[in-house]
Amino acid sequence: MSFFLPATPRSRLPLALVDAVVLSAAVWLAHVVRFPAGLERTSKWHQLMAHPGLLVTALFAMWATAVAAELYEPILLRRLGEVIARVALVAAVWGTALIFATYVEPSWRFGRGLLLLTTVAWAVAAAAVRLVTAAWLRRRPRPRALVVGDADAVAEVCRRLEGHPLAPWEPVDGSGLTATQVAGETDHEGVQLVVLVGPESTSGGLAGDLASLHFSGVPVVVASEMWAWLDGRLPVEDLSPAAFLHQPGFGVIHWELFNRVTRVVDVALGAVALVACLPLVFIAALAVLVFDRWPVFFLQTRVGQFGRRFRVIKLRTMRIDAEDHGPAFALPADPRVTRLGRILRHLRIDELPQLLNVIKGDMSLVGPRPERPEFVAQLARTIPYYTFRLAVPPGLTGWAQVHMRYAVTEAEHRRKLEYDLYFIRERSFGIFLLTLLRTASVALVGIRR
Repeated sequence: MSFFLPATPRSRLPLALVDAVVLSAAVWLAHVVRFPAGLERTSKWHQLMAHPGLLVTALFAMWATAVAAELYEPILLRRLGEVIARVALVAAVWGTALIFATYVEPSWRFGRGLLLLTTVAWAVAAAAVRLVTAAWLRRRPRPRALVVGDADAVAEVCRRLEGHPLAPWEPVDGSGLTATQVAGETDHEGVQLVVLVGPESTSGGLAGDLASLHFSGVPVVVASEMWAWLDGRLPVEDLSPAAFLHQPGFGVIHWELFNRVTRVVDVALGAVALVACLPLVFIAALAVLVFDRWPVFFLQTRVGQFGRRFRVIKLRTMRIDAEDHGPAFALPADPRVTRLGRILRHLRIDELPQLLNVIKGDMSLVGPRPERPEFVAQLARTIPYYTFRLAVPPGLTGWAQVHMRYAVTEAEHRRKLEYDLYFIRERSFGIFLLTLLRTASVALVGIRR
């Protein structure tokens, strides 16, 4: 799968483990600074160790806020100013969460002085770790990757790899090479990875001829897996129909137990979220009524799983006459959107009433965003595999939504489909949770470009 490509640095898990170690060290250092050596420090330390629930809560709260702030994303390491700002935000949110936890459970005692010292120590150390990691990634020698396939496609992949901020490989143009020549070129150029570009190369004879090279010590991967690792998407131009049958990940759409469990999770979390968000929805609805007049809500037909149609409910963010000339794709700076609507859309508040659709079973919490029937019919005629996104329930939020804002052009809808296909293949509780956490980050700081 895409998380295990050869010759790629894996920074997410090591950073998470280092953060846990840093947090433990920060707690210990806070006790050393806050209390004098002797019985008082020992007593306070034993008191903390007697409540493992507090320690586990603190650790998972730190991880959750760090994931939501995208502190484990490699691309963030190249933006040092943003790293420092996000680390500070995580420390502040984590400290607030711990205060709330100790208020809910009074037996968990963690003084304000200890909390302040711990958050400051963790923030400084976490930022320093990321600065060191960024310096290592910049100086790390890039292994060479031989890109083979059609000449035009190979040139495009090499160009994009050269300019990609996260690509750990140095591309070598191998267009027009036969399987025998590829084997010779790997020895001559010191290549550590071979990338097959295009569905013709991956499904035709070239892939079969290179199988012996793959099992002789030089890994051979298809370009779609490379982009999946780098960007979290599956390029449609690199996929053949057979790829959907050969890749076991797509089989999860037929895993009945998983589908039933996710349905239970959708209903449970959807109901809790709806109750928790009711005050916010009420305030937003009142604001729409005061500033933009009636109606406050509107219903719209969308296409759900397997092409079933249903009606979504949303807070109105557009003018009343927005579609007098027919339906049109939403634009990034859509003139039809009201001033209040822009705020509601940025914070994703206008989508909260769709929790009712989640509870009813029309939608899931996470999945491809449902489109209108007119748009589905239009895009299915021009974009390969577009209807494949209907294989899973549509979502209140989705993998594509945390990577892109609004898709207007055909190229943007194609890119959005690539993220949806990746989500369908990797569909699991892990990517569900990751998408929900990233949605919170997008609502607060916007989409990471």
